[in-house]
Amino acid sequence: MARRRTLNERRLTKRQVEELIASGARPCPDMAAALHGSSPQSRVYELPGERFLFVFGELSGLGGKGDVYAADVFHRFLRWCARVEEDIKHGRQGSSRHWAYYSPLKDRLISNIDTLVAELRSRMSQTADVLDFSYGSLDVVSEYVEHIGGERATLELYDHLVAYVGEVLRPRIDGRWDVSRDHEHPYPYLVGAKYDPVMPINVVWHEISGYAPANFRTNAANEVRRKRKPPSSVADVAASVRAAAPKGVLGTLPADAYEVTKRWADGRPWFVVFKEDIEVAGVPCRRGEAWFSREGGLIGATLSREWQFGTRWFGADSFFRYYRGQEDGRLNDVKLGADQEVDGLPCLGGTLVWFHSNQRVSSLHLAADRDIDGIPCASGEELHWALNFHKNGRLAVAVLAREHVLAGRTFPRGTRVSFDEQGYVVGAAPS
Repeated sequence: MARRRTLNERRLTKRQVEELIASGARPCPDMAAALHGSSPQSRVYELPGERFLFVFGELSGLGGKGDVYAADVFHRFLRWCARVEEDIKHGRQGSSRHWAYYSPLKDRLISNIDTLVAELRSRMSQTADVLDFSYGSLDVVSEYVEHIGGERATLELYDHLVAYVGEVLRPRIDGRWDVSRDHEHPYPYLVGAKYDPVMPINVVWHEISGYAPANFRTNAANEVRRKRKPPSSVADVAASVRAAAPKGVLGTLPADAYEVTKRWADGRPWFVVFKEDIEVAGVPCRRGEAWFSREGGLIGATLSREWQFGTRWFGADSFFRYYRGQEDGRLNDVKLGADQEVDGLPCLGGTLVWFHSNQRVSSLHLAADRDIDGIPCASGEELHWALNFHKNGRLAVAVLAREHVLAGRTFPRGTRVSFDEQGYVVGAAPS
């Protein structure tokens, strides 16, 4: 559902802007005034063909340059700007604060799940066969929210949407509802043994408060993907099974070279601990824990020395995990043993670098602030500071390292911003 935000392929130069204005553009001072709080000195003009010209103010660093928007997109942009300003004014920054401000039920939501889902089906005039808790049903939810508007959905259906999205996600993580009470405003979330806390509130907040058209399906799937724990932190579900002989690559290693600590349900070795540094199918593995598939293929291990995967090198003590096994060759993620560059970016040792299936970077933590795609991105170890990227390599999510102008608005340092695949802003959450 992503689409271009501007009609121009490249930002208009000052000369192009002046030519458009001279051709009969009509000034819109009321619209410009609505943006002055976040984009001082900006100007807005109405153009023929239901279009609007936005001209950056001199204080933005892009003074005199501009973009052309379709009328419906520009009006959406204005409404989004107004919502962001109001959220800042009322302390509604971030998903849990925003939800808590509007939620009638607060932490009582999880005891009213069935009622909320039934009410949502009734409001949408849809049966359980349509709103069936599938990912596909979230497209129907997206269309409905687009129809009534994010503002109305926020006021009337926030709890209903959180409940429904949560019920879509719950079976996918084999999870249960719980309430976090470690914050000023308790909020519901999902607990799953193989996942970090999964937040339906994040999904709903992003889709009803962002700039882009609602896309609950994509954001829900991304929430699950981001929160999945690496196998090392998953409980041993195959304890007390009868041991079975190793197969594949593991079966070629000396039996006294490792100790099995976890097994698959069929008894094959899953987690092993190497007693010394060892090569496994040519890969130099450090003494310590490694993971294998039921077929005995290497899943993950710690490098004993620098090693190359595809076009990338990773240093000693980095723990790697394959996407679909060593034969496939693609990486799923790497926990860096020390600070190093990945695709030209300085990455923080001890943090995870995740990869898309096409092997472009999906997520990483910067070791130092860095401008990426023209965005000043902040560094840090905590998950909040992680940079996310789309499959095409464009920046998807970042926290601003300094004050910066985006889509004609000035955002402060610490704002968490989201972009679509073309690089256009789709959401912002000042912290």
